[in-house]
Amino acid sequence: MKEKIFQSPSRYIQGTCLIGKLPEYTKAFGSRLLLLVSAGNTGRMQKQLKQIASEPEVFVAVEVFRGECTQKEIDRIRAVCQKEQIDVIAGIGGGKVIDTAKAVSHFECLRLAVVPTTASSDAPCSALSIVYKEDGGLDKLLWLRTNPDLVLADLDLIVRAPAHLLAVGMGDALATYFEMKECYAKDADNFCGGRITLAARAIARQCYETIIEDGYQAYLSVKKQCVTGALENVVEANTLLSGIGFESGGICAAHPINNGLAELAQTHPYMHGEKVAFALLCQLILAQEPQETLREVIGLFRKIGLPVTLQELGLKNINRKELELVAKIANQDPCTHNLSRRVEEETIISAILLADETGSSFKL
Repeated sequence: MKEKIFQSPSRYIQGTCLIGKLPEYTKAFGSRLLLLVSAGNTGRMQKQLKQIASEPEVFVAVEVFRGECTQKEIDRIRAVCQKEQIDVIAGIGGGKVIDTAKAVSHFECLRLAVVPTTASSDAPCSALSIVYKEDGGLDKLLWLRTNPDLVLADLDLIVRAPAHLLAVGMGDALATYFEMKECYAKDADNFCGGRITLAARAIARQCYETIIEDGYQAYLSVKKQCVTGALENVVEANTLLSGIGFESGGICAAHPINNGLAELAQTHPYMHGEKVAFALLCQLILAQEPQETLREVIGLFRKIGLPVTLQELGLKNINRKELELVAKIANQDPCTHNLSRRVEEETIISAILLADETGSSFKL
């Protein structure tokens, strides 16, 4: 019998007033720490960065991220690490900063800390970096040696990010349960190359239940910049539960359909979680989920400003050729066929059009 595999970050810490404690948490990993920080956060976080650099027992260097996770940028940061004899790297920022820090850690065999400043994706916890070409196109998916040693989710940072970024994270995270559910029913492999554990199954379900129950209140909390119980729960769901859930639970049709949508230039201004949100509606239709479930998901997406129609993804005038391209990309991805029901390109096109019609006709 094939083995079950579960993987996760070594340590996840979530709370308030955490960023200044970063050297305290990483001292066990090494004494020479590089902070990779986005340009915007370098300006906004001067006080916190100064506090980290004042730690007497740890050498701290700060490097400003140049905006894109490319092999060129990864190699540039690798050279900095070699010059400064770094043994711990911390990525502080959004998904691209984090993916770059993870890739550098992978190639240089460094210990890794991740400090997300938004809860817009599950990138902080995974052993995966998405690397882009210099022109902005996808270069490769880089599978890493290991998951991060530490994920430090400081709610004081996350609550100051735009509320839409939290919503985007929910769009991505809500797909976790439904994709795992199809994979588990088919006994398909997860991203770790093994079968799905009961633990991963429970985590993915909890991710879904948390977002449905607390998602809207968490969204309102960020709008008012208030740290509440609902926000705590949703940050954990978006970051930890979804991160473990997709990796140890598997991927189905939502992410491959997202990949197809991402090939259309009209969708480039939209974030990953926005495209996944609409693609999830397509998967729910393909899987013939109950109408009650579809209404529940669309209702939340409507309240937090996520797209439920093609028009809301810039695809008001999508043509047959573009639909065929999306369907072809999705159908060629083996993960799509983790669905318990048989799908073909035409089936996917029908699901996209029906999802659009369902989203258009939905009323709160």
